[in-house]
Amino acid sequence: MAKPLKLYYFELPGRAEVARLCLTIGNIPFEEVIIDGNNWPEYKPKTPFGQVPVLELPDGKMIAQSGAIERYVAKLAGLYPQDPLQAALADQAVFHMADIWEPFAATFRLPSPEEKVRARQELLAGKAKEKLTQLARLVETSGGEFIAGGDQLSYGDVAVFVWLSNMVCGLLDGVPPTLLDDYPALKSFRNKIASIPEIKAYYEKRGQGARAAFKPDAAAA
Repeated sequence: MAKPLKLYYFELPGRAEVARLCLTIGNIPFEEVIIDGNNWPEYKPKTPFGQVPVLELPDGKMIAQSGAIERYVAKLAGLYPQDPLQAALADQAVFHMADIWEPFAATFRLPSPEEKVRARQELLAGKAKEKLTQLARLVETSGGEFIAGGDQLSYGDVAVFVWLSNMVCGLLDGVPPTLLDDYPALKSFRNKIASIPEIKAYYEKRGQGARAAFKPDAAAA
């Protein structure tokens, strides 16, 4: 039997959660290697760019960069559209979600908790508000049940679900857990993806801490 894929990342959802879900939905065996402060010095020099997530293939070859990993496992799982336009629409949503998230990620480098909160609240009132409104419009006008149009789930849906959930899971002080109440279309979309049987089952088994926010809202469960 071939060795399973190995996915190296921290315990938190973060940048590996899209890949975890794609592998789970596709019923693709994989082993998680959880990185922490104790074993990171051991693994860091073995990674291509000194960072995680990293996906190790059965032959030992490693793929770095979360976007590359997501697309690779999405193709394995049948979650990357074969139609070029639908693939572009899925990618479009993923890249837009990255535009929303990256300014928040940058706030982790600020020196004090107060500065982090202030910067995030400024984002929510300005650039992030604009981008989230655009994303809501995209979801509403996708022309189908899912983000790439039609009735087929893609990795684009999974990515939007993951990063919306990441935003409200409590890891970003200053971002209220009720943020999506201001964006009904995004709240409804997040709940729809959270209620997909494979995803719902994943968080029923692994829904503690930050991942509690990845479950369907009580009213949508």
